[in-house]
Parts: sequence; C-alpha cells; structure tokens
Amino acid sequence: MNRSRAALSSTWALMVLMLSTAAYGAGVSGRVVSSDDGSGIEQASVTLVFPEGHSGPAAITVFTGPDGKFTFADEVLPKREKVVLTARKLGWRQVEPVAAVKEHEASTIYLARTSNIAKEAPASAWFADMPAGDARNITLAGCSSCHQMASPRVREYAEKIEAVNNGPGGDRKALGEWRKLVRHESWRAVVKYMRSKHYAVFPQESPMNLDAIDWPTAQNADYNFFDARQGEIIASYLAENFPTNTANLSADNYQYGAPLGVSAKTVIREYAFDADALVREMVPTPDSPYLWGADVRRNLIVRLDPRSAETKWIKVDFNGSTGPHTIVPDDAGMLWVSMIDHDQFGRFDPHTGKWTLWTLRPTNLPDTQAIGGGAIVHDMSIDSRGHLARDAFGKIWVTLVGSNQMGTLDPDSGEVAFYDVNTLDGLSPINHLIYSTVVSADGKQAWYSQVNGYVGCIDTATHKVVKVIPFAEGEGPRRMARDNEGHLWVALFGSGRVAKIDMAKGEIVGTYEMPDTAASPYAVTWDERRKVVWVVNANSDVIYRLDPLTGKSTVYPLPRQMAYLRQLAIDPHSGKLVASYGNYPEGSGPSMGLVIDVGDD
Repeated sequence: MNRSRAALSSTWALMVLMLSTAAYGAGVSGRVVSSDDGSGIEQASVTLVFPEGHSGPAAITVFTGPDGKFTFADEVLPKREKVVLTARKLGWRQVEPVAAVKEHEASTIYLARTSNIAKEAPASAWFADMPAGDARNITLAGCSSCHQMASPRVREYAEKIEAVNNGPGGDRKALGEWRKLVRHESWRAVVKYMRSKHYAVFPQESPMNLDAIDWPTAQNADYNFFDARQGEIIASYLAENFPTNTANLSADNYQYGAPLGVSAKTVIREYAFDADALVREMVPTPDSPYLWGADVRRNLIVRLDPRSAETKWIKVDFNGSTGPHTIVPDDAGMLWVSMIDHDQFGRFDPHTGKWTLWTLRPTNLPDTQAIGGGAIVHDMSIDSRGHLARDAFGKIWVTLVGSNQMGTLDPDSGEVAFYDVNTLDGLSPINHLIYSTVVSADGKQAWYSQVNGYVGCIDTATHKVVKVIPFAEGEGPRRMARDNEGHLWVALFGSGRVAKIDMAKGEIVGTYEMPDTAASPYAVTWDERRKVVWVVNANSDVIYRLDPLTGKSTVYPLPRQMAYLRQLAIDPHSGKLVASYGNYPEGSGPSMGLVIDVGDD
C-alpha cells in the first residue's frame, strides 16, 4: 500500500466514505495508526459529517483509544448513504485516503507527523512567541472579546502589511524605519476599524447598528469596550511583535500544554444553526428534553431538540429589536433572557410560549444612539449550577454595561433599582465593561466582574459595595461561577488564568495558569457532580477541565477551528456539557450548538 507523505498536504485526514444503509446499521469503526510503524495513535479525533436534511446532529466526533481504535455506536448513526469522515490530531497529517467501507469492514487511517502546523493550529498559537506582559494581556482582552485572535483574517491582514513595498531604496536603516511606520499605521487602522465593528454586536434592526450612527460616534473611544490609550497599546504591540510570516508554524512552537482528557468514550455532537444566526450560548432546562439558545443578531431564541436536531425559532414579544444575549434557566423550567437593546430583560415560559418583559434603564444614561446610550443588560445573577438566583430579598441582580452599574428586579412587584459600583480613573462607564454577576449561597452578596477593571461585591441589604478585589490591567476578569464551599471562580480573559476567591474574606486564595496563556478563558462553570471547574475559551479551540484539588488542567479538543465558546452549561440529569460557537460577526465562524458526553461516567 502506497503511503507517500506527498499524498496530501493537509495536516488532518479527510476521507469521503460511501456507506450502505446496512453498513450504518452495523456501525462504523476503525483504527488510526502511524504511517511509520503502524502503531495506534491515541486520542485522535474522528468525525462523521452528515449531509443536510438528515434527522440528527450535523456531525459526531469520537476519539481513539490507546490502541488507536475508534467506534461510532449504532444508535448515533442515522441511515444515510454518504458521509464525510475526518480524523484530526495536532501535529499529524493524513497519508492516504480510505476509498470505501463495506459492511462490517473496519477502516484504517494512516497519519504521519508534520513539522508545519500553521493551517491547523488554533488562533492562540501565534502568541506563543510574542512577549508576555500587560500589553499582551490588553491586546488579548481587547481583540478577543468578539473574534478569535489571531484569526485567519487577522493573519491575512498581517501578510498584506508585509507585502506593502516601494519604500526608500538603497538605505537599509531608512527602509527599516519606513516598514516600522507602515506596520504601526496599519495596525492603528485595524483598531479604528474594530471600534466601529463594536456596533455589530447589536441586532440587525437596532438603532445602535453601525448603519444607523455617524462615523465620529462610531470612533468615540468612550463608547467602546477599550479606551483610546488601550487602543494605542494594542496597535503598538501588534506592530512590534506580530509575526511577519504566518505561512509556517513549527509543531515544536505550539503544544496543548497539558494532557488530553478525552477517551474512547468521549462523544461530541454538533448541531447546525442557520448561517446568519449568532447563538451566543445554549442551556438545558431541568424539566425539558430541549436545549435553548439566544440569537443576539436576529432577536430570537431557539429551541433545539438534540434527538432530531429540529429547531424552533421564537421571536421576543417586543415591538423593536432586543438582542437576546444571555439565557439562563430557573428551577421551574422558565428561561430568563437579558437583552442588549432597548433596555429589555425577559422571562419566557416554554410551556405557554408567553413572554414577560421589564425595561431596565437608569435615568443617568445620555440620550444618544451610541453604545453608551443603552443600558445594555448583560448578565443576571446565578447560583452554583448556573441557574437564575435571587438574593435574600427575592431580587434578581443584573449587570448594565452601558452605565457600569448593577441593577435589581423584583419580578413579583416589578420594582427596578440601580446601584453604582467601583470606577477606575480614565475609563468611561462602558470602558469598564461590567460583565458577570453571581449571588452568594445565603443571598447576602451580589458579586460582579469588570473586564477592564476589578471584581467587586455588593451587600444586598445595604446596596453598598463592600469588597473590591483589584486585578492588573489586561487581566480581564470575565464570567464567574461559584462552588458550594464559598469560593468564587473567575475567568481571567487577558492573562489566561483562573482566579479563586474566598467570598467571605474577599481575598484571592488561588490563581491557576491555563495550559495556553493566550487561550482567553471566557467563562468558568462549576461542576458539582465531578467537583471540577470547566473553562471555555475564545482562542484555543479547546475546553479545559481544572481540578481544584491538584490545580492541574486537562485538555478537551473541539472538533473544528474557530471554536469560540462564551459559556458552558451542564445538563442536570446526564452531566453532559452544553455550549455553542459564538464568533462575532455572524458568519465568521461555525454556527452550531454542541453537546459533549465527557465519557467519564
């Protein structure tokens, strides 16, 4: 059998298999082996991609065992005649495609090691050799909030910068200075462009959409997620440090940094959404077989049946754009939805299909269509399970990005109130980017995070800030979770770490560096069943499992690139992980939900 290394240039195996209905009934199995010696390759991912129109997931991924064997169980395979089978492992490429699979016949997939992983490495890999420090953290926190950094489009732009020519001839020093100027001005142009793209986070019909505002407003740094000084830091850091050649990346320059946690029992199912959807996150509910997601761009929430992959899209009952952003279940099976447009916050009853909406708008907001003119209701208070949590007085707490405030809602009376939090000199309200909120087990504390600021705590009786925990600029405290032993876990988006806070003392009692410090950990989720912290990331196409007892992490690779995750939920019955890919703008990455059976039961 010819196993020439020149057979394919792709690092990942790609095979089109023509399978009979009978073969599906028998399941699909095989082995992934090294082309050098035929030894099995452990923990390679093998994905079945199904054609449109079938009933079930768009793709199913399993992983090889110690001997390189993989199996897709009978019950996961719909009866279709044609699928695409792909195999992946970082640092390897396919040597020879498999032609066909007959009934009961196993497939053997040959992979060979490769030295260049540029096309397959995650976006974070390009920061591996870039200098660490505050500037790097600020760059990651500022750029990765919407899209992966450095995404393929960013790398393409960087290559075009290097292609600019016609500088001064004959003088190497002058040419060097000219090229440096070109880089700085080019990256400043990117920062300017990204300021305007902040408005793409709003729904298509929003009065704050980029098409509806003027250019000076779009460029006003006080209405952005990073201020003018941070913008210059980002431009300078990229101009001075971003690789000038991204066609090559040595396999030695990027590794996962920790052992893989997947096994032959791990299964990942992916469900395709509409290409123009932007489902930021997805959650299960306690009493329903369905999964629910929030489509921020189309003013919809989605109900997904993970058995059939059937979707039902539900419009928010509001005369205008809303931008459903964060979706959280409660113990009764209701869904609570924060909305970034028109100051809306809602509750949806899946049993009756009815909405209840409240308007949350502080009186100190300016009358402008810019981002700073909206409350931008972001996250709501949760408990250790990620379910909606009320404080000791029955109130729900929310974060308001537009005013850097915390708000409360009493759903029973409809009473709404707003409270100031800590501020940092030089930052406008929205520059702080207040983000996540978690209520303590006794309901007496409401904690909040600021991506460009600190973590703080409000006493729910006095409504005063009683604890403020500082973080270095660029650390990026983002989404938080609490366990059941009085600890608050905080994803540090810019520095690639996770902080552990003693909620009673208001002190950091542990800091854990993630295996890839450019991963941009977006959110943490406490898993009471496994007693671990799950960490989802913007840049690294993986999920981390952090063991609080040892402080060590294991890595769960996701089936595809541009796998940007903003939240992770845990099914209360099965323990499966539930999430969705959420790249801004819509269409810049996969539009899919996913369910992960860790395989550790």
